[in-house]
Amino acid sequence: MFNTLKKSFLGLLIASTALVQVGCNNNDAEPDKLGNWYRDGIPGFGGTARTRSVSFLISGIGYVGTGLTNETIPQTNDFWAYDPATKIWKQKANFPGTARYDAVSFVIGSKAYVGTGYDRNTLIEGGYKRDFYSYDPAKNTWAPIADFLGGTRQNASAFTVGERAYVGLGFNGSNYYQDFYEYIPSSDTWKEIATFTGGKRRSALAFTVGGKGYVGFGQSNTTNYNSDLYQFDPAANSGLGGWIKMENDDEDFPARTGSTALIINNKAYVVGGINASDCWEYEPTANAWTEVTAFEGGQRGAAAGFAVGNIGYFGTGSSSGTGGTDDWWAFDPSAEKNDDDN
Repeated sequence: MFNTLKKSFLGLLIASTALVQVGCNNNDAEPDKLGNWYRDGIPGFGGTARTRSVSFLISGIGYVGTGLTNETIPQTNDFWAYDPATKIWKQKANFPGTARYDAVSFVIGSKAYVGTGYDRNTLIEGGYKRDFYSYDPAKNTWAPIADFLGGTRQNASAFTVGERAYVGLGFNGSNYYQDFYEYIPSSDTWKEIATFTGGKRRSALAFTVGGKGYVGFGQSNTTNYNSDLYQFDPAANSGLGGWIKMENDDEDFPARTGSTALIINNKAYVVGGINASDCWEYEPTANAWTEVTAFEGGQRGAAAGFAVGNIGYFGTGSSSGTGGTDDWWAFDPSAEKNDDDN
């Protein structure tokens, strides 16, 4: 009788322990995501606090310029270069067009190109811009190029594939756009290409990974934020290009606008956006999204960013589209989160 009771008690004890373990496992905190944001040893942005600027990378040097500042005269045309090797910011030649924000930039070869945007002090065409300029970092000089063929706009999107650039979408005060144009630097000409199949939108994200262009997210003309992504093939449609929607099985993937892409080791890290601070890794060969450590500077949209080697750099911007910041952060996607280096 004792042995039977003892065995029953032991059985209940083991079962109870198992239930407790299962319950604890179900309530365990979610494991830390991979990736570490840090500011230790990273100087703040060299210019005044700002948002809605442009940024690009040439030969391991990152550039940030134009934008909307917190000054009495808010829009600016200054430009700054950051060298991660020396951790020094240096002011460069001012952008030669009128001061503006919500412009776009792209890089072809050893030159950068900046254009479109909004100048609130210009009455011509309502302040919406279509002029473009090239920047030669070796000479620290700017030169005008052909005006954007698609007309005036702000919040356009731009990316480069090979020796050609692609600019489209955006907003001109009354209309949202879904057109796209190809820029050919050898002839300094623009050509209209296949219309973006994701619909009209502004502040969409654009980046290049593995020789392919990608465009997505942003705010549509219904004011909704989007969570979709499209791949661009410049060789399709008899050279006019073609768009392919990249299906996403994660129904909970968050929509966003005004986010920034850091390209590291052939992966895109999509950071923040207006009223967002999360960060997602996109693996284009598998068309897979993985959430990584969120940006630790709070909600951040319309920010600047670029990557050098295995490290991304990200800063400025704002949480609501106005009221700029001047902090500057580094991101190591392969490191574990460290709360002691901020």
